[in-house]
Parts: sequence; structure tokens; C-alpha cells
Amino acid sequence: MIVVLADDLSGAAELAGAALNRGLTAEVQTVFTPKTAADVICVDTDSRSLAPSEAARVVGENARAIAAVKPDWIYKKCDSVLRGNVLAEIRAIMAATQKARAVLISANPTRGRVIRGGAYFVEGRPLHETAFANDPEHPRRTSLVAALLGDDLSDVETPDASCTEDLAQPAHALDADSLPAGGVEFFDAILAARTPTRTLATPPPVDASFASGATLLVCGSAVAWPKRTEVAARFQIPAFPLPHDGTAIAQALRTAPAVAIGIGDGPATHGLTSAALVKHLAASVKRVLAQAATRRVLLEGGATAAAVFRELGWTRLTACQPCAPGVGVLAPIGTTGLELCIKPGSYDWPEGFWPPKIP
Repeated sequence: MIVVLADDLSGAAELAGAALNRGLTAEVQTVFTPKTAADVICVDTDSRSLAPSEAARVVGENARAIAAVKPDWIYKKCDSVLRGNVLAEIRAIMAATQKARAVLISANPTRGRVIRGGAYFVEGRPLHETAFANDPEHPRRTSLVAALLGDDLSDVETPDASCTEDLAQPAHALDADSLPAGGVEFFDAILAARTPTRTLATPPPVDASFASGATLLVCGSAVAWPKRTEVAARFQIPAFPLPHDGTAIAQALRTAPAVAIGIGDGPATHGLTSAALVKHLAASVKRVLAQAATRRVLLEGGATAAAVFRELGWTRLTACQPCAPGVGVLAPIGTTGLELCIKPGSYDWPEGFWPPKIP
């Protein structure tokens, strides 16, 4: 058994998809449950927005429970641009598993996110000169990895990674005293090194996956919502900001192949915290799913996905074959005919997801 600890749900889903692409079975859990036949368990600790001490406590408790069942190895999934409580969570796992050091590579070179000379670049631009500089919760005001982490790195290695070949060497060199941590591409490199005989799965084409069934886009991002509504208007897709009329949304799903719901920035959002707004959005999703047959739900960002899962009471989900890189596809255990497509908030939807390919 391989266990991944991720600080948000989109990261857990993303790595579950990577495991499937390596011929492994995978499950995403919000409460660690070792009694499963899955080769890989990806646990969402939902800890990115916690205070560092609380994040360390939550992750440490999970790591101790995981260590007790003696998995083959543990991977710490971090945000690709190192947002959140990266070092606090890594060190909590190191303490729980008695690891002497960690190897942290958050770069995803195939997506234009690389580390050169200890500095982070996105599509050739220094990180602090990109939109991440204005992230509302974790602004990236520097491109230096050491400064982004903001602590003593004597027990945490942060190698450069400009290409996929730069991931292979540290993946092969990992020893029993090292905790691997970072992004999806470093995880995939380790899988390639440790499961070389597995047959790679072939993802189905996106067009085939989205040829039928009602699609509900759930957007909890204030930044992304204007883009989604612009696309929705262009393709004549109904879009609903708060306050949501569940009956109207359900009716739209019965007559339109796709519908978008989000928070928006209208009067109904004023005076409410981000957590309260996402909770309202999740409650709307629950009402809509109860009223209208829905084939596919697109969830943007780990916090939005986690709120929906809490509202619906989903704690275990089977990973299904992803249709595109960076998008995890999950099916809640105990349900039939419903696919959840989840992506990190810092990436856009691949072509064919939004708007979906509609016959």
C-alpha cells in the first residue's frame, strides 16, 4: 500500500489519477480508512488554510495512524507553488514516521513550472511576477524556494527541476530515511522508479467522455467566475451566482446539457467569509443533485471540493481513469452514475472540460 497525504482535495484527486495512469488502483479518502483493496490511498487532510501549528497537529495525527499500518511508503503532496503549511506538515510526517530528512520537489516541468538555481518560474516568468503574487490567501512575493518555505532547510532538500529527467534521479536515489514530498510529477517519477513493470493505462479521449449526460460546473473562485460566466454566455450555458434557486438550477439541468453555479460578487455575498460562501455553494450542490439527474460535476479547487464532500457526507471515493492531465476523476463509493472531476484552482480546465464537448 502507498499512502499520499495531501493538504487539499484537488491534490489528492490529482495524485490518485497519476496512480491510475501507472496501472495502480487508487482511492481518495477524507478520513483514513486502511481497509481497502486499493494500491494507493490519497488522504485529504484539508489543512492548507489552517494555522501552521494546527496543520501540523492534524497531519501528524493522520501520519501516526498511517504509520501504524506499515504502508510501503508515504508521499507528502504539496501545492505546486508551495502555498500552505508546507514545512510544518512535512516535519509533522517526518516526526511521526521517524524520517531523518525530506526531499521536496514541487515543480511540474511538463506544465511550465520549473525550479532553476533555487528560483521558481512559471512559463518562463519568475513566480513573483505572475498572478500568484496576488493570491488572496498565500501571495507569492518572491521566487526563491528557500524564502517561500521560510524556515531552516537543513533537513529538507529542494533540488532544481527544469525537466522530467531532473525528477528521475532524486526519485531513484530516495532511501528509507527520506520522506518524498512535492507535486504530481515527482510522485509519478517515484512510481516509475518503483513500479517499472506496470503497464501504463491509456486515458480515453476527452470528447468521448463528455459526449452525453448533464454537466454541473461548481466554481468557488471569485477570480475564475467571470471567466466561466463569459464562456457560459458564449455557449448559451445557464450560469447562476448566489443566491441560488435550487429549483431553477435543477430545471436548467433537465433542459440544458451543462449548467454553471458559483459564488459571484452580488449583494448576497457581502459580509460573509470565504468559508461561509463556500458552504452556501456546497449546500446548493446538494439540493441540485437531489432534484436533477446529473452525470458529471466539475469542481474547481480543493476547498470547494472538500466543502461539497462534507455536505454530501462523502469520505471514500474510487479514482476513475482521468481524461486529461491534472484532472482527477472520482466516483463516490455507494453511488452509481456520477463522476466528479476535480482540478487544482491554480490551473485552468483542459480543453473539452469547460465548456464540455456537447453533441
